[in-house]
Amino acid sequence: MLPTLQAGMRVGQGMVLTQPLGRGGFGEVWEAVGKEGRVVALKFLDCRHRTGPMIVNEVRRLLALRNVRHPHILSLEDVSLQASYLILKMERADGSLHDLHRVYREETGSHVPPQHLCELLFQAALALDFLAGIRTIPCDSHNGGLQHCDVKPRNLLLVGDVLKVADFGLCTSTLNGQSERSNFGTPGYAPPEFAEGKITPRSDQFSLAVTYCELRTGRLPFEEEHRPGRPAPTNLSGLSVSERMVVSRALEPQWLNRWPNCIAFVRALMEAVSVSSATAASAQPQVSQLGL
Repeated sequence: MLPTLQAGMRVGQGMVLTQPLGRGGFGEVWEAVGKEGRVVALKFLDCRHRTGPMIVNEVRRLLALRNVRHPHILSLEDVSLQASYLILKMERADGSLHDLHRVYREETGSHVPPQHLCELLFQAALALDFLAGIRTIPCDSHNGGLQHCDVKPRNLLLVGDVLKVADFGLCTSTLNGQSERSNFGTPGYAPPEFAEGKITPRSDQFSLAVTYCELRTGRLPFEEEHRPGRPAPTNLSGLSVSERMVVSRALEPQWLNRWPNCIAFVRALMEAVSVSSATAASAQPQVSQLGL
């Protein structure tokens, strides 16, 4: 039986848990303070149902990803095992885009403004394309580019005003186009190819487009519950016409029909949002036209 995590518990090398940050099927995330008073985030993954070789391979892969550095990738500082937990020590973030969306709705009654959202997702695109360009990392049996494989609002974190992509538990090489994992991605965000165990250089782009729709309109862009492998008709009615054209391409079931990369997708979105804003502004009557 796993020990119950609670505030005041000492774990790892002299770290003390202070408060829970999140909980889900993956495990738990806690804030912790080290010996020097530095605040970090610790992610606890339940390893009871994993074999020894599986755990060893996971640790090796995560330790290799620890060496991946980018301004918009959340730092993974260490990986350790303790009492059937795999513990990931990470940089402490202030919140996620999921949290930001909630704040916007509570305080303004609307969703994340498109201009602000594009600025944030451009930072995510920089990180995702950086991963896609990595050809070799230590302890990786492949040398193809990497895909995050679980892009969604909860995994896009904010450290101050800087967005950082986090949670690389599913990060996988695209060299052979096939994943050794039986399940990956989050339903609703995962691209159709995941249902066949395939990973492509543009898989993360699909999930980024779904993320944009959710944060922009408050819902996923599908008429019905999206199941990977069976693309549902998209519902983009909450977007402007110019936005729909850009997002539709990123949501193409056939990955080769999507934008060349995440940066190209978000840049096209920025232009579409700019066009929509200009059109809306021109449609507003001027004071002189109202006779005031």
